[in-house]
Amino acid sequence: MTTSQPNNNLSTPAAAAAFDPEPLPPLHAQRNYRRWLLADSTALLSGGIYGFIFPLILLAATGSPVLAGALAALGMAARASVILAGGAMADRTDKARMILLGSLCGAAVTAALALGIAWGSLPVPLLCLAHVLMELRGGYFGSTTNAALKDLVHPKQLGRAMAANQGRDSVLMLGSAPLGGVLLGFGGGIALLIVSVLNLIAAASGFALRRPLRAANGSGQDSNGARNGSEEEVAHGILAGMRWCFSRPQLRALLILITVVNIGVNGLMTTLIYGLEQRSELPWIIGLASTCMGVGMLIGSLVATSLIEKFRSGLLVCNCLTLLATAMLLIGFNTNLLWMGAMLVLSFLSVPALNAAVGGYFMARVPHQMSGRANSLITFMALAALPLAPLIAGFGLEWVGMGPTLIFFGAFVSLAAAMAWLSPQVRRIPRPEHWVAASPELTGASVPQQSHAATAPTE
Repeated sequence: MTTSQPNNNLSTPAAAAAFDPEPLPPLHAQRNYRRWLLADSTALLSGGIYGFIFPLILLAATGSPVLAGALAALGMAARASVILAGGAMADRTDKARMILLGSLCGAAVTAALALGIAWGSLPVPLLCLAHVLMELRGGYFGSTTNAALKDLVHPKQLGRAMAANQGRDSVLMLGSAPLGGVLLGFGGGIALLIVSVLNLIAAASGFALRRPLRAANGSGQDSNGARNGSEEEVAHGILAGMRWCFSRPQLRALLILITVVNIGVNGLMTTLIYGLEQRSELPWIIGLASTCMGVGMLIGSLVATSLIEKFRSGLLVCNCLTLLATAMLLIGFNTNLLWMGAMLVLSFLSVPALNAAVGGYFMARVPHQMSGRANSLITFMALAALPLAPLIAGFGLEWVGMGPTLIFFGAFVSLAAAMAWLSPQVRRIPRPEHWVAASPELTGASVPQQSHAATAPTE
């Protein structure tokens, strides 16, 4: 199969893959994927370090946990307010340029903060303003790299790519906080300067992606600049993208599952942290909750790729949700530290394969010209549920205690698992090699959506 240019006799990647005997090159052998991976990994690492060190810097400057918590909530609201707009912009403009601009903005803000801290203490209002700017930048530009992945890899490799990303994410989850703590030991200015350097590396990687991303976008157009007939046209704009996704029964079902699962998981983790704090557990013990999550995801990511390739994605989603729900239900029946830690590891074993199946299928099914809006919609649906979690957790801890509240959130995830098993739209999701060629009756689409990712140069 020729991956550097489209086959003139085969109008879609699915058809090309069906008739071309050459195997697809592995992801690690594709230069453009490696560039994308560097851009995405450095952006995630810089975000993880920043998310750990900045609340501590603000807390040291103000001495007020209330102010630090209020700023965190304000930042989350600011991020959520521009996520959908950023996804819409990613669909209308050059994704490489957005990666470059977003990374440069992050580098500039953190470099200014580093210089300010190095020269003396910054006023708290300036710290707050800088944090809101960073969150706005993260919300607006954050979905661009994942949207660009659809342009750079073949549709059949989206599942494998998403599974590999889950392994990468778990490693960064385990490593960003300890690394941030080490850097903070050298001073807040040094730590923020490292964050700025990581953003500059992401910017350089985004600049290197400008040619392959433009080639991928150009390959899906005819000589007049219009999209070819193999892909359904979707109007520009946030509402048009949301209507398109929610009008497809399978995609609508997945978005609902994303929301319900995120309420359950985030509520359970919030209950666990608040409950352990009420029990006067040591801070490092409370921090082990995140470590157990990361360990479970890291172990699960080792087998996620093989699971994605061997089993139908719909049944894999159902089984992963069942394991997640069962382990989370069991957490609340015994609040012993070792038991809760073991159940956390067990529950998050299924998360990498679950995220890869849901995220990969979603991105494979949406038309090329709305990959940014689709990715931002997934993120928005997950974030939209977050404010409910601490509210329900707080009332639950006050009224019934930690154990029953944990069971309640475990039951919430069980509800998502039951919804998945009862939904034929979810159960019938095929394996990755059939994602693009899936029957339009499954999604309610009148025209099959084809991806043009295979026409991007893989070098």
